[in-house]
Amino acid sequence: MGNEKSQLLQTRNWLSASFLSAALILIAAAAGLRPAMTALSVRFAKQSIPIRKPLSQFDISRLPSFSTGWLTSNVPPEDIETDEFAIIRFNRRTFGAEPKEVVLFVTYYSDPQSNVPHTPDVCYRQGGAVVRKMSNITIDLPESAPCPKIKARLLLMRQQEYNQAIIFCFYVDGSFRHSREQVRWMIRKPGNRYVYFSKIETVAMYPLDGEPTEAIELSKRLFAEAVGELISEHFPTREQLRP
Repeated sequence: MGNEKSQLLQTRNWLSASFLSAALILIAAAAGLRPAMTALSVRFAKQSIPIRKPLSQFDISRLPSFSTGWLTSNVPPEDIETDEFAIIRFNRRTFGAEPKEVVLFVTYYSDPQSNVPHTPDVCYRQGGAVVRKMSNITIDLPESAPCPKIKARLLLMRQQEYNQAIIFCFYVDGSFRHSREQVRWMIRKPGNRYVYFSKIETVAMYPLDGEPTEAIELSKRLFAEAVGELISEHFPTREQLRP
């Protein structure tokens, strides 16, 4: 009986010593791991990158399907969470066609922690607009774009006095995405050292009792031509994003 108690006591002592040793090892490992993880997070943390050319300097004369355009600035920067944006109204070159006018609205962000501002289907409804249709749409891009075709979002919205055909898409770290969730995933994905994204949106109006076909085509045309100019002259290049 005494031997059994002695053996039990020795076993308990050994287990206590083993537990203490294991705990000390874990504490030491954690102490060493924390600085290592901190160093890695600093090393691979994404950084902001400035736009190559301000959007306010968008060359409206370079779009072949549109003859005139003018900048407007009736949106407070705090509403869109950036002061790097442009709202440009264009007239189409083809006379006699309706609608004649279409609007380009472009924003630029470079905050790795951004929540990605609202899309038109959210923002415009807050102002009283009604979504009549929302779907994906395929757009053919010019040769200067990084891919021949992209998917964007098409919105047909009803305002009080007119309808709108809206096309929008995000350009993030050199690729196109048509949802906020995709953009959030891209700007947090490991790889590129720098991060930016842009929301590109075109809007053409048509009558309340009218068909949207011409307005959609006009909005698509402006979107495609504007994307080529934005990528070639304004947005950071893919080479700039690499570590």
